Amino acid sequence: MKNIVVVSGNRIAPAATGGQVRSIGVARALARIGHSVHIFSTAGRREDYRRATVGRGMTLEITIEPRLKESTHLGLTFGAMQALARRLDYPRVWQHHMLSRGLVPQRLKQALQEADIVLSDLPYCPPIPGPWRTKPWYLISHNLEHKLLEQGSPRQRRFANWMRGVEQAAPQTYTDIFSCAEEDRAFFEAHGTRSQLKLPMVRCGVDPSLYSFSAELRPQTRAQLGLTDADWVLAFSGSGFTPNVEAFGEIKEFCRAEAEFLARNRVYFLVVGSVSPQAYRDGALIVTGRVPEVLPYFAASDAGLNLVTRGSGSNVKLFEYLAARLPVISTVFGARGTELTPLTDYLPCSRDDLKEVIQRFIASDREFWRQKAEDVWRRHKHSCDIQDLVNDAISVLPHFGS
Repeated sequence: MKNIVVVSGNRIAPAATGGQVRSIGVARALARIGHSVHIFSTAGRREDYRRATVGRGMTLEITIEPRLKESTHLGLTFGAMQALARRLDYPRVWQHHMLSRGLVPQRLKQALQEADIVLSDLPYCPPIPGPWRTKPWYLISHNLEHKLLEQGSPRQRRFANWMRGVEQAAPQTYTDIFSCAEEDRAFFEAHGTRSQLKLPMVRCGVDPSLYSFSAELRPQTRAQLGLTDADWVLAFSGSGFTPNVEAFGEIKEFCRAEAEFLARNRVYFLVVGSVSPQAYRDGALIVTGRVPEVLPYFAASDAGLNLVTRGSGSNVKLFEYLAARLPVISTVFGARGTELTPLTDYLPCSRDDLKEVIQRFIASDREFWRQKAEDVWRRHKHSCDIQDLVNDAISVLPHFGS
């Protein structure tokens, strides 16, 4: 078994975004195979820097599970640069420049010295100069970052061409690349010249054991939300990622425009996560804000909704819905990066026909949809279970062999 270091730009445990769900899922899968996995994150979260002991050289150490730990560097230089970049709405270009020049914490250098294999989580964390550079070094691709920057704010769009260059060079930079969806895999293939690249696919799968719940959790959570068994609940989960915020805006507008229809049919939209900075309730709209875990809200729901219409890669929320055995209502774009077929595996929708799709959904009883969701999971488990995906991916990569 190997010592594996995952270099991340931000603390990823516990997961607070879809990207972090995928990152920790990959790391967890490698650890459960038997490898020793050390995630080293070069910057923490806002709350981490509020600790009185934070200072130069401070590292937060967390054991996630056997053979899996995360070290988060809380040095003030990285923390201050991260805070400034976020306030100015700049992508993590600064992070790439620092790591590519070897300006990293000493503890990270020690971890790299002990590693057999290194994984870069996103292209913002490039290979770091030093004696460890000759070790197998892989990229975990979550999407095409330059595509996201092209769709971002004016300041973010300024760096899209730079990131395109970084990603074009990735096939020559890394030993290989764990691709996320057909889109990024095709891009890397088009810019690769090394025939030995495998570009194994690791979709945005999840650990299904994290999405199972007791029968009591559904009525408990519904009671806390002031809902009854007669109410239909559509969950939309997401972080403050721009495409999620836009989809949330569509949900709010739909709730305003169709307030009478929703009230008459006892349909509620349950919006979960940091896509909204605050919790509130407005008619058929129930918004939780940031929550420690999404599972209770999935348990309370009758379906998972995804109205996202732009972005890159795929949406982790789709895989979470499937693992929680929720029937899925999604835009066709929102289902990209999955193997789901419209109508057969999910109800396709758009903002224009959402009312008709909801009518179709509530026309069948909940037991019908529960069984359908179970059947969909059974058919697609292999492409949704992160353990299966990682097992398949590393089976073609000789460096991960025992």
